[in-house]
Amino acid sequence: MDRRISAGLACILLAGVAGTAWAGAQSFGLDGQPAPQADRADWVAQARGLEQRRDWPALLALGQAWARAEANNPLAWFVQGRAWSALGRPAEAIAAYERNLQLAPDDVQARNNFGNVLRDSGRPREAMRAYRAAVEIDPDYIPAWHNLGLTFYLTRGQAGVARAIEQLRAIDPALAGVWHRLAVDYSLTRDPRVAGDAVRLLRGLDEVARARLFGVLLEGR
Repeated sequence: MDRRISAGLACILLAGVAGTAWAGAQSFGLDGQPAPQADRADWVAQARGLEQRRDWPALLALGQAWARAEANNPLAWFVQGRAWSALGRPAEAIAAYERNLQLAPDDVQARNNFGNVLRDSGRPREAMRAYRAAVEIDPDYIPAWHNLGLTFYLTRGQAGVARAIEQLRAIDPALAGVWHRLAVDYSLTRDPRVAGDAVRLLRGLDEVARARLFGVLLEGR
């Protein structure tokens, strides 16, 4: 393994990136219709402020109250998942994110955070599947790519990353290029332009090639 790979892998040992879902959020009431704008904005503003202050007990209480008011609002469950995770209660966080994703399957922030809790609970393969689902919904969602690379490294180590690059290169050099850019170059530079280059390469791959990429990363084949 060359020095650049080694340095990149050292840099990848960062805390998992947690997504937040406040920007452009839309909430729904018990009847499935959008909640009044004033109420929605108030819930979101309170949640944002509590998260910024890292007041996790208060954030949890807010999420629970929100769920009582709007049980079918995915953001109410997202808030609880975020709070339970920060409070070190992974089982409760997993349950909250599962409910969030039942209501909003395309919520990439929730899938990313769900993956983080799974990884931190000793379930790395399930975590990588959650990240995969996030990036297949939105290939531009860089936090999930970062967490996929981090979890892969934590599971397989430097030798595993190097072996995956070689396996991918044998299948298609473009696949190796995507993974090197995401798992090594981006971790080294933290430059979103580098990740953007990788995502553009990924978008150029057909469905079969993407399946091969994830087959190597998730299944070792």
